[in-house]
This record gives sequence, C-alpha cells and structure tokens, in this order.
Amino acid sequence: MSYNQHHHQDAMIDPLQLTAGLHANNPITDDDMFDSDDASAASAHGDADASNEDESPLSVALDDLESRVVSALNEFKSHPGRASRGTGGQTIHEELQSVLRPVVEVSAHIGPASARAVHASYPDVYGLEFCVDAVYTRINSELILPVLLESAQSEMIPAKRAASLRMFHVLYGEWSAAGSYLDGGAMTSSLGPYGTEQAPLVGLTEHEKNRRIGMRSLRRSELLRRWVQASIPNLSPGTFTSSTLDLVAAGRGVLSASAALKPCLRYIAERIGEADDAGALRLFLPVMRMIEGVLGRLFLEGEGSDGGSEQENDALRSSCIKFLEIVVLCFSHKALPGMAGGQVASRMKKDASQANDFSLEDLPPGHPIITRESLEEIGEYAFSTLRGLVVLGGQAKIDTNLLLDAAASVSSTNDFMGGGSSPFQKILAIIKPAALTFQKIESDGEKTSEDKDSIVLDRSLIKLDFFLSQKSYSLSINAIQMLATKRPLFFKEASTCLARRTMDPPGGLSGDAEGLLSKPAITGIRTHLRSSCLTLLRHILSVTSGCWEILVKALNASGMDAQAERALQASRQQLNLMKGGRAARTRAAIFYEWDQSTDLSRAEKRQRDTDDAEARVRAAKIARGLGAGVQLPKSMSDSCELVLLNLKHIPPKRPPIAPSAQRKRPITLDVLVDAVMTNGGSLTIDENHWYDRDGGDAWTLEEGELDNDGRHELMYQCKTIETETFIKQSKVAASKAFSRVLLSTSSNRSEAATSLGRQLAARLAWMLQGVDPSSEIKDAHAYALMSIEYVSKDSDVSVQFAKENPLVSSCIAHDVIAPQQKSELGSSSSTGSSVLSTRVLNEAFVCSLSGEDDDLSHKNKYTHCLDLYVASVVNACVNANAVPSDNEKKRIANSASSALPHQLLISPSVTPTSLNLVGSLCDIEEVSKKAVKTSKQSIAESAAAHAAKAAAEKRATTALLVLRDVAFQQDRMRSSAIGCAVAIAAGRLPASLPIQDKALKLVMNVIFQKNSDCASKVIESATRELELATQISIENHEKILKANEVNATKRERQGPSSKMQLAPQSEEERTVLESVKKPVVLFMALCVRRPEIIKVIMQMTCRDGADVMAKAVKANMPKLAKASSAKHGAASIALKVAGMSSEKETPLLLSFLDNLAPASEKVLPSQDLIDACHDIQRNRSVGGTKDSLYIIPVVSGMKRVELQEALPDFVRDRDETFKASLRRMSERLSRYALIFRDEPDPKEPTLRGMSSCEQIVNLHRLDFNAVGLPQKRYLDAIRLCLEDDEVFNDRVIQAALDYISGKFLEGETLPLAYMRTIILTCSKHESLHSWICHVLLPRLVEGKVYSDKRQWEGWMRCAKMLENTGDHGVSTVEAIARLHPDQLKMYRTRYPR
Repeated sequence: MSYNQHHHQDAMIDPLQLTAGLHANNPITDDDMFDSDDASAASAHGDADASNEDESPLSVALDDLESRVVSALNEFKSHPGRASRGTGGQTIHEELQSVLRPVVEVSAHIGPASARAVHASYPDVYGLEFCVDAVYTRINSELILPVLLESAQSEMIPAKRAASLRMFHVLYGEWSAAGSYLDGGAMTSSLGPYGTEQAPLVGLTEHEKNRRIGMRSLRRSELLRRWVQASIPNLSPGTFTSSTLDLVAAGRGVLSASAALKPCLRYIAERIGEADDAGALRLFLPVMRMIEGVLGRLFLEGEGSDGGSEQENDALRSSCIKFLEIVVLCFSHKALPGMAGGQVASRMKKDASQANDFSLEDLPPGHPIITRESLEEIGEYAFSTLRGLVVLGGQAKIDTNLLLDAAASVSSTNDFMGGGSSPFQKILAIIKPAALTFQKIESDGEKTSEDKDSIVLDRSLIKLDFFLSQKSYSLSINAIQMLATKRPLFFKEASTCLARRTMDPPGGLSGDAEGLLSKPAITGIRTHLRSSCLTLLRHILSVTSGCWEILVKALNASGMDAQAERALQASRQQLNLMKGGRAARTRAAIFYEWDQSTDLSRAEKRQRDTDDAEARVRAAKIARGLGAGVQLPKSMSDSCELVLLNLKHIPPKRPPIAPSAQRKRPITLDVLVDAVMTNGGSLTIDENHWYDRDGGDAWTLEEGELDNDGRHELMYQCKTIETETFIKQSKVAASKAFSRVLLSTSSNRSEAATSLGRQLAARLAWMLQGVDPSSEIKDAHAYALMSIEYVSKDSDVSVQFAKENPLVSSCIAHDVIAPQQKSELGSSSSTGSSVLSTRVLNEAFVCSLSGEDDDLSHKNKYTHCLDLYVASVVNACVNANAVPSDNEKKRIANSASSALPHQLLISPSVTPTSLNLVGSLCDIEEVSKKAVKTSKQSIAESAAAHAAKAAAEKRATTALLVLRDVAFQQDRMRSSAIGCAVAIAAGRLPASLPIQDKALKLVMNVIFQKNSDCASKVIESATRELELATQISIENHEKILKANEVNATKRERQGPSSKMQLAPQSEEERTVLESVKKPVVLFMALCVRRPEIIKVIMQMTCRDGADVMAKAVKANMPKLAKASSAKHGAASIALKVAGMSSEKETPLLLSFLDNLAPASEKVLPSQDLIDACHDIQRNRSVGGTKDSLYIIPVVSGMKRVELQEALPDFVRDRDETFKASLRRMSERLSRYALIFRDEPDPKEPTLRGMSSCEQIVNLHRLDFNAVGLPQKRYLDAIRLCLEDDEVFNDRVIQAALDYISGKFLEGETLPLAYMRTIILTCSKHESLHSWICHVLLPRLVEGKVYSDKRQWEGWMRCAKMLENTGDHGVSTVEAIARLHPDQLKMYRTRYPR
C-alpha cells in the first residue's frame, strides 16, 4: 500500500473558518495536503463498478482533468493576494505562478496526452481528432480561458489580476511546444496534439490535413483574442479607486499588451495571406483598441493623472515607452534606402529574418481596411514622439487646438463598417497631436539656429506634460538606437536626434539637476547619449547615409575626438570590405588568420604547461614510494609497471625499529605486492594477531596418510596462543569480520549478495554480544550513542542498551548514514524488505518473543531497538538543520526521513516513545530563523538556508504523514499517534508555525473525519491538552498577578478599553497566554463539529485561577461563534450552549452570545436569535427578575418600540449594563446619531435599534413612576449619558434638546428632567452656550415655559447662569427681554441685576 506524500499546500487558513463549512456531506477533496488514502481507496473501490458501467473512458479522463484544473483555479480564486508565510521567501507573484502551474500543465501537455492515450486504448471507439477536440473544448475553451479572462478583467486584487494576465503569455508559449495545440510541426506532420513523433501523414486525406491546420488556427485565434481582451480593461483609467492600484494594474496591462502585439500581428498577416479578411479583422479591431489604451495612458494621462507616487507613474511610463518602440518596429519597413550593395542588403535581410520580428513587409496586401499605408502612418508619428521624448526630456504640452481638431475628426466620421473612417483614427487622434507638437518645436528651433545640426532650444519656453526619469529616458534612448539599426529608414533621423541631444545635453553646461533627473542621473544620461552616438557611428549606415558628419560633430563637442575617429575608420573599413573585391577580402582573411594563430599558440603553450605539471605530479607520486600509500591502477599491466618502478626506491637497508617488532620475514616481491595492495597496511600487522597473518604464519598444514579413495588427509594445527589472548583476539576477529560483512552491504553490486549480507549482519549483530565495533564502523557506533544522548532528555531511550549491544546500534546507525545502495534497475534498495534496519528490527522482535515472561531485558529489546532507529533518523535531521550548507548531512537526513514512513509501516509494532521521537522532527524553528535574510549573509548562504528550511519542512511533513498512517492502520497505537499529532497542533510539542498549521489541518480535516473512533480519540487528546493548558494557567496565576500589579500604573494612564482587557498586561502573562492559545483554538475547532463539548471548555475556563485561560477563550470566542452559527444556526447553538452552562459559566455564555450577533452594519441579528436570547433571559431569571445582559447582544436588531418598553429594565440595571445596552442599541446607527427617526407607518413600526439622539429623548420621556423606577435612578441614568462624551457629545445633546423643544412648541409637555439636563449641559459643553442663549431659551419662552412651575424655575436658573458669561455675544439678555412683564418682574425679583 502506498501513501500520498506529494500534496503540499501552505495556505494559512483559520481552523475555525476552515471547519465551519465542513459538514458530513462535504468531505475533504483530494487536493488537500493530508488526504486520507484509505478513504480515497475505499471510495474508489466502492464506486468502481458503477462508474465503469455508466461513464465512458473519455468522460472519466475529462472529469479527472477538469477536477485538477478546478482545484487549482479554486485555490487561486481563494488566495488572499498576499505572500504566505513559510513559502521559502517567495514573492506573491512567484507563489501565484506555482498555484497556477497545474493549470498550465493540464492545458498544454496533460490534456493532449490524455486525448492521445484514450484514442490509443480505444482506437475503434474514439477517433484521435474527436478526443483532442473534446479535451480542448471542455478544458480550455469552456473552463480555463473564460476563468482567466474574467479574473484578468474583474479581479480586485492586483497581484491576482497580474497573474491572470501573465497566464495568457505562458499558455501561448506552452501551447507552441512540441505535442501541444500550436506546435509548429502540426502544419506538415502528425505533430501537435495528434502525435509526438515525426512521421508522415500516412492515411490522412487532404481534407483531414486541412482540417487539422484549420483547427490549429482557430485555437490560436481564440487564445490571442482572449489575451487582448484581458489586457484592454486594465489600460482604462479608473480600474481601481486607489490610484496606486490603478497604476499597478495599468503597468501589468501594458506589459501584457507588449507581449501580445507581435503574435497578434503575425496571425493577422497569416489570415490576410489566406484571404480570410473577416478572421483577420476580428482580431485586428481589439488589437487597435489595445494600442489605443496604451498610448492613451502615455499621452493623455500626463499632467492630469491624479494620485500615485512619481515612481509608480514613471514605472507605467517606462512600460508604455517600450510598447511605443514595439509599435514603431512593427509598423515600419525593412527597406534600405540608398544601399545598393548586395552584401549589405543580404546582411540586413539576415538580421531581420528572426522569428520574433515583424515589419510591414510581412503584411500581405489586398485587405480593404488593414493596409500598410495606414499602419505606416501610425509608425511614423510614433517615431516622431519617441524623438520628442529624447530631445525634450519629456512630452511637450499638446496644443489644445490640435486636440480639438483630432477629436472633431474622429467624432465627425461614421463607423468604418458603414463606409466612414478607419479603426486607425482614434490612435492617430492620440499620437498625431503629440508628434506634431514636437515637430513644430523642432522646426522653430531649426529656423532660429544658424547651424541646423546643433540647434539649441529655449527650454524655458517649452512646457511639458510630464518629465522623464533616468529609467524612462534610458529606455527612450535605447529605443531610438535600436530602431536606427533595425530599421535603416529611421537611421538618419535617429542619428540627428541623438547627436542634437548630445550637443545640447540635459542639465545644460553646468550639468545640474533638471526635472526628475538628479545630478548623478544627468551624468548617466549624458554618458548614455555619447555611447549611443558612438555605436551608430560604428555602423556602416552612418557612412552610406551621410550621418557620420553630425555624429562626429557631436562626439567632438563632448571631447571624444579620438574615439570618434576610430569608430568612423572602423565603419568605413567594414563598408570597403563588403563592397571590395576578392583580393581585399583575401587580405583581410590573411590578417585574421594571423591573429587567430596567435591565440592558438597561446593555447598550445597553456596545454604544454598543463602536461608538464601533470608529469611532475606523476613523478612526485612515484618518488614518494610505498610510504605515500600508492593506489594501484585498475589495469594489471599498469599495476605491475608501478610495482617495478617502486623497486628502485626501496632503501638498501631497513629502517631501524624496535627489536620486539622486528620482521621475521624477508622482504620479497610478495611482501611488496601485499604492501602496495593494502596501502601499506600489511607492514603494520602485529604478528601476535593470528587472524591478520597469512596461513603459513598462523597455522601449520601437514599431509596425512592416504585414505581408501587415494586422497591425502590435511591436518591443521593452530600455533600455541594463550586462552585469554585467544578470546580477546577472537572478539577482535569477529568484530572485523562483522565490519567486512556490514560494509559489503553498501558496496556490493549484486542485489542478492547485498540482501544476504544484510541478513547475516542482522543475525550476527544480535549473536555477538559484547563485541566492540571495529575501527571501520566505530563512527557509526559513536553516531548511535550521540543520537541516543540527544533524545534521552525527552524520552526513556536507554543508553545502556546501545552500549550492551554495540553491533546492533552500529548496524542501525550505519544504515542511516551510509549512502543508499542502488539496485540494478536504478531504484533505491532502502525501501525494500532487505533493508538492514528492517532485518535488525525483525531479529529484535523475534528475540523479544522468545524470552521468558519475567525477563524484561528480552521483552524490551524490540522497543529499545526501534527507539534507537528513530533516534538516529531524528539526529540526522537535527545535524542537517544545524549546518544548512553541508550537502552530505542534508542528503543523509533526506534519505533517512524518506525511508522512515515505509520502515514504520512494515515494522511488527510501533511504540509510543518512537512516535514521540517522530514528532520531534517537527521542531524546525531554528532552521526557519536561519532562513531569514540578514545583511551579514551572502547570497549563497541565504540560498542554502532557504533550501535547508524547505527540506526541513518536507521532513516535518513526512513525520505528520507517519502519524497519520499509524493512526489509520494500527488500532493499538492509534491513541498515541493521534495524541502526538494533537500535541503538535496544540503547540505543546515544539514545531514551527507552518508545521503547526499543517498538523491542525491533519487533525481536523483528515483524522477527525476518518471514523467515529478517530474522532473520539482526537477529542480525548484535545481535552488532555486543554487540561494541561488550564493547569499551566492556574500554576502561574500568582506570578502573573504580581507582574500585572507592577504595570498597574501604566495601565491606568492608558485608560480602560475592551481590547486592553483581553491583551496581556505583562511579559509573564504574554508568555502563558501564548502557550494556552493554541490548545484553545484546537478545542474550539472541535467544538464546531461537536457542540456538546463546549461545556468542557467552559468548565475548565471558569476554574479558580484560570484567568489567562479565560482571556484566551474570550479572545477567540468570535471565531467559535461565527463558525458555530454558520454550521448549526445562531439561534439553535445559542439555546444549546445556554442549556449547558451553569451560573458560574455565565460570563463565557454572555461572551458567546455577544459574538453570535453579526458585526456588520448592514446585517442585523435575525429574529430567531432575538427570540432565542429572550428565551434564555426567561429561563435564567432568578425570582422573576430578568437579567438584561442576555438580550444586550441583540438589541441592535430589536424594534425601537420593543426597546422603549425594555428601557426601564436597562435603567434599573447596573451602570455598566445600562451603558453597554445603549452602545449596542446605536452601534449600527452611527449615521443617524443626530436624528430622531419617524416611523414610516406608526401602526406597523419597523425601525430597529435606537440612535443616540433617540436614546436621550426616550430617557427624558420615561415615566419612572409608572414603571416603578426611583426618581434618583431616573436622573442618574441621564447624568451617566451626559458624562459619556465619546458617545453623547455636544452635537447629540443639542439634537435631542432641539427635538424635545420642537415638540414642546407643538403642544407636548416638557419632560421632568428637561431643564435639569439643560443646566448640566451648560456646565458640561461650553460650545452650546450660544445656541442655548439665542435659540433654545427664547423658544421655550415662546412655548410659555413659565406655565409649569418646575420648568420655570429651571429656566430662570439657566438664564441666570448664562446672563453674564463674559463671552462676547453669548448672553441670555435677549431671551430675558422676551419675557412677559409679569414673568420678567418675577425673574428680576428672584435674580436682580
């Protein structure tokens, strides 16, 4: 069984949002990174029969292709348009390209290949052309191209719009590749989508051949037409309301138009050549609109462009200038006026015959509308505008009369289809005024200058629409230079233009800054102009056209006399050679041959030096003799020659050595050959080691008597050795023999021998107890000990086990760090049944089963051995992460981690400790930090760090896949595997953020949905993680309180706020909050699937001391409420959670209800949710007293009449509750804060919520006696509103008082607290004094306020307060003067002057 390990998606998706839409009937798609292969296999097996009977093979292939494309397009559509974290430093454009890459592959390559495969499998059922047409129509014509066109035209994210535009260019290139729809071979052979091998069109009729060619043309037309249509909307001003985004979209549109212009013109030329005038016109009209859009952005958006930085405007301007260059190149001739030489013409023809070039010669004549003359006119005017940009340093301000004339000429003509104007008029209306403006300036300059070659313009009198920056100026100069060489027609004008600008350079004589050009930019432009003049002077056309004079003059004026003379001499010599006879060319050839011989002599000298150096090295090796460790060549004759050469280097006397180590054998040729073959190792053999000596020295051999068969019996007799020495040497001999067997497994070419060697090594490793590893494999044993020591701090892996079984640990470590053995077929043998680790583990498992029941040493053999293997893999990955630039360590880590899933899958059993070790592979935080580019890192170091990070993330993903496989296939270890995955997702086991996100997706989208048992195990593990998080919160409670008290003064200065209440108040609290946040998020995601477990998180959060836990829960409560309401319904989930929560859990219930209400101003709480909140209020009432807190979340959706009825209850409640209710009533009515709305139909009230003005009015109108409300509480409620300056500011109070006074004039009585509110307002808001004095108090006098004794007393007090304010023009004297004489007398009696 194989498992998918190649789906890697790093999209950062909120787990609660992700789970909100996951219902039982909506399973995870195959494109998810962690798809369950078992589920996929079961589904495929269950539906196999039905699908085979109902669906044709072609339909199945089409559905598969369509699903791949739809998946990639859906990912592209849902992409946020920002670069994701954990993408290895990719830009957003690179990331979007990788997302759309499957679309390109299916569109251009996989689609045609699938069509050919279906035809090859069912040739009698499906024709090849039918299959190709069906795939193209279904995948490209009906799916990919329309979606890309829609995205390019209407996508609101610029990066995604740019990616859609670029896709057309990519598709055009990929479709032109071999085997795709636009393959050039398809015109003459069976290539293209119909085949991939060069073969004649055998069996095809002429009609079938023409049909294939016609279909290729239609597909090309469709792609080009949609490409152009996608570019046009981006060129229109106002694509985005933001000027910055509009400029970005326009820039991408211009780049797309530049890439599409030449392919479109070539196709139009082909259609005209085949007399398909209508087909050419269908593409030509959008191309003209595209050109019009680009030129409009360049010439009509100069001074009038609003917004955007100058850098952004210049980026768009540079792209438009490059497009203008392409227009001139395509709309001009290749002719060479005045060049009669055949060699010159043939050379220019060769240069112009490039496949990417297009000129008017390529456009066939005969079309009634698309004519060379019309296009040539556009090209000439475009070239004039380019010259103007170079000479003036920007675009001259266009005369208004020219614009009016051009607009009138366009508007006065009819559509060309009706016999009126041509489609070129709008383009000419844009570009012709710009060209004529420059030509007029140029003509005036020539008239006023004595020397027509070096005209100097009075630039102070020239007004420009826009200035060129250094980048756009350089592009303009390059365009003029390129057109001069590619189109000789423009050579003279281009040379004159550049020469004049060189003699009258930017910055004038001083070289100071000018326009957008700084002083360094001015210097760069001047250098660029001089180099361009020098390049044109070297060209032969400078001599033939007579332009060399003005070019030399310009260079001489710049102080480049010598360079100009050499360049002119080179161009004249080149022209003479091209026009000269055979003798001149022969002389030139002799010169070049002599020059070439010089190079050859130098090369020969270098070769001789190299050969001599090699000879010296070879001689030095021979001279060093045996002591240097000479390696014998593979050839036997060369080996014998090398040995004989070394005979003369043997010293005549043996070097002095200790007497005990003197040799007992003479130095013979055999000894010398052994020394050479063993690299000198035979010279150091200790003769006391019998196993290292040859047979003659180790034992004696005697012939016995003849037996009955006539054979001699051989008698072996070992030399006398002491027992202790023999045992010790036997172990050493066994160790060396074992090392030879082990090392042969990685160097043997025979697969059978390798398998046998691994089997022997595994068996011997367990048999040879207490035998230390030899020096050849000591490094492997040391690596095993280091691996165990590294992981022993986090697990119970026994170091003693590795020391007691050194050969076992050496085998496992050697298998991890040794290079993989390749089989004869080229595949790696590390995943087969003969892999060494598998053999060792199988032997360990057999040993653990064969031991006694009470013998723990045998029972734990397999456990320790498996843990040792996983620890070795983990250590390999850690070493690779520590040194990103070490390719060998990276290779070992990748090889070991890739073999880990298969190894654990075929192992007899898996242990919890091994799973925890596998989970430690996700700890890649350090290597992720190293991937962050710093100024101290070089490019190579940064690239290595990013590559190491990508490899580490891949290995961590492999670890998650291992946990998935174990959870699905091993029931006994399911709980441990799920627990490890949940611990990674919850952040308890260390892992980087992208890996934690992948673990969260694995747990929620794959394991949880596998079956009910997996789901219950996930909930159990998540509950344990939540319990641990709660304990952490409780244990750190006291420490956090002390730290928060230190910061109490700072918090008081900042003032309270809802966000500050959930934010950490100290570093200690921040640390604990981060540790409990991830378990909370994971458990909340499960609560969306299983709402009944919400009670668990509420109970844990409400424990004493779990304040940090409560903060984490409340901070993530909006996500839980939103996801739960989307899946279960807001009203239903509200009642369910309320029924589960106890009195102690009321704060969390209120937080949940508060977040259930929609936060958008346009979306009000549903009536079902409002009714549910009222039911909760009734059900949780105590002694008949209802708590208003339960309906505050939905008051913004309640009708105003209902709020007026409930207002006494809010007033009666606590101050915090009362103010919270007022805020929620008006939170969606900010635009009506100063208005008292009138019901459209008083009989059927529909207004919902209550604005701030309405709240003040209704509070004053409240009959507190009728509702049993104390007068003091009634007045305090109004006072609380007046004290809240943020909500009830002076304008709100003014609007409310004004409304009440207006109703008073209509006959209503003033509320009891009205005058008291005015008096408080006078003290609170000085800004309203003038309005109160001159408007409000006179209005109350007009309404006879003195008829009510209480209100009259208040009026007089207010008038007295403002009678003498000291402010100029602010006084109640006028209002007092309007009083009736009796009331005036009463006022003066009370308050004399």
